[in-house]
Amino acid sequence: MNFVSNVLNGVEGIEYFYIVGIFIFIGLFIVMVYRAVKIPGKDLIEYKSSILDDDNNEPNEIK
Repeated sequence: MNFVSNVLNGVEGIEYFYIVGIFIFIGLFIVMVYRAVKIPGKDLIEYKSSILDDDNNEPNEIK
C-alpha cells in the first residue's frame, strides 16, 4: 500500500479526483434516495403482488 501512496502523491492535482469522486457518490446517493421515496404507494403494492401473480405468458413448468 505504501507503493500506491508514493505513486499517487507524485501525481499533481490528484486530490481533485477524490473530491470529484465524493461529489459523484453523494449526488447519486441523493438521487437514489429521492427516487425511492417518491415511488407511489400504488406502484409498490403492484410490485409486491406481482411476485405471486401467475399472469406470465411464459411457461415455467418443467415437463
